[in-house]
Amino acid sequence: MADDKKVIFSMNGVTKTYPSANQPVLKNIYLSFFYGAKIGILGLNGSGKSTLLKIIAGLDTNFQGDVVFSKDYSVGYLEQEPQLDDEKTVLDVVKEGAAATVAILDEYNRINDQFGLPEV
Repeated sequence: MADDKKVIFSMNGVTKTYPSANQPVLKNIYLSFFYGAKIGILGLNGSGKSTLLKIIAGLDTNFQGDVVFSKDYSVGYLEQEPQLDDEKTVLDVVKEGAAATVAILDEYNRINDQFGLPEV
């Protein structure tokens, strides 16, 4: 199967209701993401965009329905208003978020250096 046809995330019949709400903020949502897809989530204030993203990121597990992640894929999530350390620069915070990717690239470059190959 071509990578662009590979489903890496599925949401099946997801409904989310907050205890204080009279009606669900998300109701019977079906959603799939394909490998390499670029997505956007649009909606009015209070329509459930942040709730949807928290469910996708695995931060909210109190809902009805199923969420399925493909093996070897992960989701990153940056809060709208994250608690930041006043002692760190923006670059420091970005580096923390990209640490796993940077480690892989560093290992790649280290191996290339051993073979005398130019960096890509």
